[in-house]
Amino acid sequence: YGIAAYAVAEYVKHDGDAEVQFLDMDPVGGPDDTIEAVRLMTSEGVKAIVLLGGDGTVRLASKVSGETPLMPISTGTNNVIPYHIDGTIAGLAAGAVAMGYSRSAVYRLKRIRVYVNGLLVDHALVDAAGTRYPFIASRALMDVNMIMDAVVAYAPPGAIGLASLASMIRPIRAQDSLGLYMRLGHKGRPFKAVLFPGIVSYVGVEEYRILSIGDRVEFREPLTIELDGEREIMVSEGDIVEAEITFDGPLLIDPERALEELASGFRW
Repeated sequence: YGIAAYAVAEYVKHDGDAEVQFLDMDPVGGPDDTIEAVRLMTSEGVKAIVLLGGDGTVRLASKVSGETPLMPISTGTNNVIPYHIDGTIAGLAAGAVAMGYSRSAVYRLKRIRVYVNGLLVDHALVDAAGTRYPFIASRALMDVNMIMDAVVAYAPPGAIGLASLASMIRPIRAQDSLGLYMRLGHKGRPFKAVLFPGIVSYVGVEEYRILSIGDRVEFREPLTIELDGEREIMVSEGDIVEAEITFDGPLLIDPERALEELASGFRW
């Protein structure tokens, strides 16, 4: 879309003196572009990566980001992880970490590992759920009534989607060594949640329980598996689907902490 070329042109026009390097890849317009771009960046030894997108973008990047800190900026559909932050401030924070001025301004997310018949097939960072949708189709979840079971690893106050529902039961911070399992259904206790932008409604929760790191739960014969707000995995009848929360997710930059440390380093 020419975003990078425009940014570089503006940068040069204003006498920017940093070295700019484009990645040697041919984008195809799909999710694999994000994975390949992050893979190339980490192979070059970059010290921080800025992401524009939602939870799904962070999830894709986390497949190959390793120990490289991420600075996610909210531009996606589901935005529990990415920050609603000014781009210049985000850039300063990422630069502070990359240059070594803010060495402790990073934290680690959890990961929800999804297993089918005992084999690890994928992961989520915010939530994973078993749904009644028979196909992946448009991917996005349009009807919460199609969700049967959900595991949530990150549910801060002010979240959206299944994380919003979980936060009404038990807010879960990134650093908390726990998660939440929820069984949804019409007969359950109603909780009000922000399911989509502009949509606030009640959701029935038949059962919920706190999960410790390493706990595995089994979903009730789902047809598709939702990861961070999008249907990603189709399963067959009789498949055993399980989810487990681990504390080995990607590293994220804390912009407030990064700028605080940056400022302290330049005080008289």
